[in-house]
Amino acid sequence: MIEDIIKHLRKKDKTLSQKEAEEKAEIILNKYNKQNESRDEKREEEHQRRWNKALKSESYNTLFEYMDDEEE
Repeated sequence: MIEDIIKHLRKKDKTLSQKEAEEKAEIILNKYNKQNESRDEKREEEHQRRWNKALKSESYNTLFEYMDDEEE
């Protein structure tokens, strides 16, 4: 993502050096991440919840298959 920001900055300002663009890009990215912390936390919680649900479901499926094999 930072490469895209650097590319955009250098395209917008041709006089900007690579180092200056990297510094500005780092600042922009840090501000973006800080501003979106709560959104990212909510997404991570939802992802974790879905992951745990899928894992639990897969565990039950494996258990049932094992039990079916034992009954035969």
